Amino acid sequence: MKDSIESRLRASLQRLGFSEIEVVSDENGHVQLSGTVTNSSDRTSVLTIARTTPGVKRIANQVNVLS
Repeated sequence: MKDSIESRLRASLQRLGFSEIEVVSDENGHVQLSGTVTNSSDRTSVLTIARTTPGVKRIANQVNVLS
């Protein structure tokens, strides 16, 4: 299941232009996101994509906004 969650989430992020975001998950549906985006709207979008990915139960969001 871990690989499936990571694969789905990475594919969704890449499709929407967030290919620089790193995704790590475990077998319990816990996901860690890390990387950098250009604005807070993009950070919110990345989090929304993760929240709506089937199988994701908890998110550690370490996505930073360029300042």
